[in-house]
Amino acid sequence: MKICVFGAGSIGGVIGGVLAHAGHDVSLIARGAHLQALRANGCRVESGGQVINVHPAASDTPADFGPQDIVVVAVKAPAMPAVAAGIAPLLGPETAVVPVMNGIPWWFFDGFPENGPHVSLPKLDPDGALAAAIPTERVIGCVVHMGSMVPAPGVIRHVADNRLILGEATGGVTDRLTAFASAFAGTTLAATVTEDLRQEIWLKLLGNFNFAPVSSLTGATNGEIGADPGMRKLCADLFEEAAEAGRRIGLQPGMTADERTTMGASLGDFRTSMLQDFDKSRPPEIDAIVGAVVEIGRATGTPMPVSEAVLALVEQKARGMGLY
Repeated sequence: MKICVFGAGSIGGVIGGVLAHAGHDVSLIARGAHLQALRANGCRVESGGQVINVHPAASDTPADFGPQDIVVVAVKAPAMPAVAAGIAPLLGPETAVVPVMNGIPWWFFDGFPENGPHVSLPKLDPDGALAAAIPTERVIGCVVHMGSMVPAPGVIRHVADNRLILGEATGGVTDRLTAFASAFAGTTLAATVTEDLRQEIWLKLLGNFNFAPVSSLTGATNGEIGADPGMRKLCADLFEEAAEAGRRIGLQPGMTADERTTMGASLGDFRTSMLQDFDKSRPPEIDAIVGAVVEIGRATGTPMPVSEAVLALVEQKARGMGLY
């Protein structure tokens, strides 16, 4: 299978590395010192007690690789407009695009819910460029339950969990979906197929929606949030508001607020992805993780006073740092 990973950082690097090691024709899109290291030394993936050294082609120019069977897009939501502008050379008539990202993706409300309120998320695709470049029919969604990091250019360290949940954005199970899931057979990553992709996206989002902004506003780790009664209650209140908004469009929370908060706190000294973005002065995924949920609340008439307040605070923090 011919696969290009657009954004070969912490998550994309693991996916690209294990697929290359499994014998697939993998190419990597990266930039800067990371790209230079990939070209000079190959891609080193430390995963599952193994060290994988592979040498896929790497470039910062998608046109170097041409049309693919699969394009895995592993960048954060603020970088998606740049992907939309550059992805065309990788797309043939049958190419599937697999966005690997946190939060609600731009295509989520295309045809969903079938019977219910119309939800619009203009901030995720303000000029329609994403929908035009990557229409929903091309999308295989991917929910990632995995922790990884880039300790040095060209080196990706897989540190926790190994699950990928794959599903067609338009529903059903297709040959291309099962073929891509099968590509991970025998690797350190476990890929499963779902016919309820939006529900899986929602379940993961409910954990990010509360811990991400609270950690970003306070600088607290997951464990510190879970141990502090005030922050713990704040996360529970956020969860309850989001859970009710989701129920109104047919999405279930899967667990109680206390159970979800305890699960998040169990990660201990983990610093959320959004907090890490603030730490490194990178644009945080506020719209996809927090703003999108608040928009669902507005569209469904769900009262979300705590969520509205937290969104306003985290947006202002990002604006003050020139990141939003």
